[in-house]
Amino acid sequence: MFEKVVLPNGIRIVGERLPSLDVVSIGFWFDVGSADESIDVNGYTHFIEHMLFKGTRRYSAYDIVKTIEGVGGNFNAFTSRQFTAFYVSIPSPHVDRALDILIDIMESSMFDSKEIEKEKRVIIEEIKMSNDSPEEIVSQQFFSKFYAKHPMALPIAGTAATVRRIDRGRLVSYFRRMFTAKNLIVSAAGKFNMNNFVKRIARMNIPTGTVSAKSEPPQAHYGLHTTVKKDLNQVYFCLVHEGYVAGDPRNYPLTVVNNMLGGGSSSRLFQSLREKNALCYNIYTYSSTYKDTGTFEIHAATGINNYARSLELIYEELIKLKHKELSEEEIQEAKEMYRGALAFNKMNPDFIMNKNAKHEFYYGRYYTFNEMYRFISSVKAKDVHGVIDTVFGAMRFFLSAVGPSGTDAITRKSGSAFSPQ
Repeated sequence: MFEKVVLPNGIRIVGERLPSLDVVSIGFWFDVGSADESIDVNGYTHFIEHMLFKGTRRYSAYDIVKTIEGVGGNFNAFTSRQFTAFYVSIPSPHVDRALDILIDIMESSMFDSKEIEKEKRVIIEEIKMSNDSPEEIVSQQFFSKFYAKHPMALPIAGTAATVRRIDRGRLVSYFRRMFTAKNLIVSAAGKFNMNNFVKRIARMNIPTGTVSAKSEPPQAHYGLHTTVKKDLNQVYFCLVHEGYVAGDPRNYPLTVVNNMLGGGSSSRLFQSLREKNALCYNIYTYSSTYKDTGTFEIHAATGINNYARSLELIYEELIKLKHKELSEEEIQEAKEMYRGALAFNKMNPDFIMNKNAKHEFYYGRYYTFNEMYRFISSVKAKDVHGVIDTVFGAMRFFLSAVGPSGTDAITRKSGSAFSPQ
């Protein structure tokens, strides 16, 4: 059973009770992410996410995690470009202790100066680790170039330089201004008492604030970009085209296209590049949605000797997708993949907590699994072909790659097919 309550201070509570379970998943989702930052405060949101685990007036950093893990629970958090979430999964008898910790870190985190300096070093190491990861480099250079001159281009964790400049006073001020009641969605799924849950949240003492002001929608900038790292053995790359904003009904036929093209081992790209031609270990596609933009992405890694041929085969598969009529059987199979993935999560409280928070965040309403089934079932062949015409019609993609010496020349030559002028 789903319920939604909006408190007088603006906190939105969305709860779905699953009485047959013995666990509950609780998330505090804030409508603030790195895309709300400017260059001078880049990395602040992510840094705050870390600092809320570093001690309150009641709990030490150790006590925070021990209180949850000591009863078999899990406590974690993440920062994205558009929201920041803190979430606990815990056996249902201990729901009160989970709420107690989540509320306390919001109300009374210390932001101790010594801990801030220590955490700077930790996050700089995290940034270094990302800079050693080819997949992370491919992703960040895409965002930085594709969304150039827009906050979406900023790295979520900031840079080593911006992290070093973090000042406690500005950090606390940013926290109080952005992590407010009006920007908060509390989502819970599992076995819990909704009335008691709402009463406890209603006593929460955080600034009411105002709804975060958002920047103008980003403009896409297509092109080719390569980073050369001589120590790599493979070329890691992605091809990206604009997708659709969250809530656009075309996301459902785009999901069908995604499943056909790169959504699994039976997909066209996987079968062509890996199974038939043995060019790579893995290749996959996915789409991402945001409030004001979206992407459709193709990701792969291959040896430099196979890089040009891989790009050529991807191009050929996209041309086939664009020009050849899809069979009803293939469309139905792709729809069944979507329905099947949903079916496996119908009793997963973590998935449901995430789903309901995102639905509230993006749409301001709750969608049942049956409604989602109906949306995908209603997709027709003409809808799928319409999406293909929009996303693949011009055959224009941003190509981001990182690889050993020689990668740049291949990107410029073979990648030019994806970058028509």
